Amino acid sequence: MKKDKEGKKKRARAQAAPADADALLAHALELVGGKWKLRLLLALSDGKPLRYGQLRQQVSGITDMMLSQSLRELCAAGLVARTQYPEIPPRVDYALAEHAQGAVQAAMALCNWSAALPQK
Repeated sequence: MKKDKEGKKKRARAQAAPADADALLAHALELVGGKWKLRLLLALSDGKPLRYGQLRQQVSGITDMMLSQSLRELCAAGLVARTQYPEIPPRVDYALAEHAQGAVQAAMALCNWSAALPQK
């Protein structure tokens, strides 16, 4: 009887997984979705803090408006750490936050998957 209850629970979880997966994917895409956010995370993935201009150089095609907006959103989500130094002229560094490693690993998996696809 105990095994029967455990089997029902497992089947219920398996049936609920697609809805949970959809909600989790929607949440992840809220955090890192869009054209630029994953590319910014990949640019920061080597562990060195980068300044605004360095990020703009590494992510080709991004405009100043999109760079500042994406960095603001990534900082608000806790995926990027922003450090402002009390200097004249002001200096700000951006670094990958520790719990953004999962997003970087997922982005690298997408890169590997894309590399395996036939090229146009």
